[in-house]
Formats: sequence, structure tokens, C-alpha cells
Amino acid sequence: MKLLISTFCLVFLRALQQQNVIHGRYVMAAMLPFGLAAAEVATTLWVVSVGWPSVPWVGAGGSLGVVSAMVLYRRILHKGKP
Repeated sequence: MKLLISTFCLVFLRALQQQNVIHGRYVMAAMLPFGLAAAEVATTLWVVSVGWPSVPWVGAGGSLGVVSAMVLYRRILHKGKP
């Protein structure tokens, strides 16, 4: 479960960061790397300790994270903009 949450956070933040760069949100782009670093380290440490059985957890967390970021960005952060 820790892997699902950490991977969700990692992929969610990566997807948001990509949108920040594309749309020129400089302040958000400068702040997110600290969260990305924490999620990256947590995910890496847990994957190393669990091994191959971590694959379904990492996949599920990544899928949920990217879709959630897309929904958040389009509905809240980029609302009404072309």
C-alpha cells in the first residue's frame, strides 16, 4: 500500500510538473521538485526492499496518479483556458 501511495504521488507530481512547464507556471514549477524528490526517494527505497512483487502496486499508483493529475489540471488549474 505504501508503494501505491508513493507512486501515485510521484506520477501525479510529474504530470503536474509537465503541465506547469508547458503553460509557463514558473512558481509552481520551482516548488514541485521538492515534493518530487521526496516521492522519488520513498518509491525507490520501497521498491528496492519489496522487489518484483512491487510491480502491480507501482503500476496501479502510476495509473491513478496520472489520471488524477489530468483531471485536476483540466478541471481546476486550467479551467476555461484554451
